[in-house]
Amino acid sequence: MSSDGQDWATGIGYDPPVSSWPPDQPVHDFPSLSVRWEGLVVVLDSTTLNTIVRKALAKVPEVRNLLIEPEYGRLGVTVTVKKKGVPVSLRSHFTSIRLKDGFLGFHVDDLVAFGFVPIPNWLFRRIATRLPYRSTFFYPDERVVVIDLNAFLPEDLTVNVREVLCENGEMRFVFGPSQYRLDKLIDGIGKDPFAED
Repeated sequence: MSSDGQDWATGIGYDPPVSSWPPDQPVHDFPSLSVRWEGLVVVLDSTTLNTIVRKALAKVPEVRNLLIEPEYGRLGVTVTVKKKGVPVSLRSHFTSIRLKDGFLGFHVDDLVAFGFVPIPNWLFRRIATRLPYRSTFFYPDERVVVIDLNAFLPEDLTVNVREVLCENGEMRFVFGPSQYRLDKLIDGIGKDPFAED
């Protein structure tokens, strides 16, 4: 074989292998100024869940006696809603809970009032359209609810929750590829916090 890459026996030319040292750095398809995680599992017990939700809804006078029960692969929710002075007890079970690109989605297995009266899809759709943020969508054929949480999540945060497991009084959030951009945080390093802009 000659130095120009020509094989004398066959007469076929080829490009000789090129080695580079140090090896090329891998090219990533994500911002370098970020912290990323995948495979993280966060566990919340029912006591913590109930405390958080009750605090969040404390100033909503129509909602009373909220109880969250993560059991048997489903998230059970019982709530008493007082409408025009009449208390209405609602019970539902949610499954297939996911969060991706700022959208929270879940399947409504059942929704009953007073413990035995099923809520029809048309009423469920009407409730979803009357929520204050106009960011809730109901797909009646699949009984799937999707809530846009982008207005509440930090813009630098990208979260993907692949699966939510509800067992033994706990919710386990299994995260997929997620990241938090650090650009603003890094830009602020070394600056005098008391300096006037």
